[in-house]
Amino acid sequence: MDKIAIISGRYPSTIFDSVTNHKIYADRHKYHYVHCNWPTGEVNRYFNKIRYILYYFDFFDYIIWLDDDAFFWDLEKDIMDYAPKNDKFLSICKSPNFKSLKTYFSSGQFILKTNNIANEFLNSVLTLEMAIVKQWWNDDLGYFTNGDQDLMTFLSIEDSRFVNGITLHEYEKFNSRIQNLDSQDIHNPLILHFTGTVELKREDYLQVQKKFDLPPSLISHNILSSYNIVTNTNKKSLKDKIVAKLKSWLRG
Repeated sequence: MDKIAIISGRYPSTIFDSVTNHKIYADRHKYHYVHCNWPTGEVNRYFNKIRYILYYFDFFDYIIWLDDDAFFWDLEKDIMDYAPKNDKFLSICKSPNFKSLKTYFSSGQFILKTNNIANEFLNSVLTLEMAIVKQWWNDDLGYFTNGDQDLMTFLSIEDSRFVNGITLHEYEKFNSRIQNLDSQDIHNPLILHFTGTVELKREDYLQVQKKFDLPPSLISHNILSSYNIVTNTNKKSLKDKIVAKLKSWLRG
């Protein structure tokens, strides 16, 4: 049986309660979960994720990476339905087609088969010079982020070792955005990915919590209560039950 892990995290700390979200999803699908939040020595913070994955690489057959701003929305869908198959080693999603600011793909979430070619790919990301990629980049590839995503894009297009090993999925498979909930290309996301500036991400994050009456983990209050996690709604419900019992006792 394959050993599968969801790995996520950020250094320094995050504003999102995605750790709870990711852990509960992992539990429901019987996957391992690893949260990473330590410094790696990398100057470019985007490369921390590569270091985190490589640290655990040999312990698992597949690694699912999620950025700290990506949340599981549909807890029942299995992201491993999109895992790399046959000779593929990486599954990753395109950028949403309705956004004006696009990228070739999103490295905020991907599924990696932990074989030799995948290990070579990750190490190539760490050793490839950003200046080379920046000089090669063109507008058709979208926004240049100065991070791991750009280097991964270069390797997936230009390096013969990797070009045939990557499955590029349409964005809605596991790279949906807040607009997909009610305004643009509406569907039920597997993963809801908050993107943009820090201010925009925070605004969208709070908007989803308010609109759907969800706590910061974006997990329902009922599910959280099974983990003995008390939210404001849990507190209110518990208080109502206690008051009702007291009234019944006093009447009786």
